[in-house]
Amino acid sequence: MSHLKYFKITKTWSVRAESEEDAIKQIAADPGHYLETESVTRTEQKKPQEKANGWANGFRQQLLG
Repeated sequence: MSHLKYFKITKTWSVRAESEEDAIKQIAADPGHYLETESVTRTEQKKPQEKANGWANGFRQQLLG
């Protein structure tokens, strides 16, 4: 039996563009050039996210479509 470790990897890119679509295209073409920060954090065993009710769920649905 193997023991798994969990990591949270966060990357932030900074790009100047006229639209979100243009920004994504620029980053996709050369992600290393626009990379601003990158961090890796070891976390505990991944826990399932609880489904939020009320305004938080509605807000999340608006953001994610």
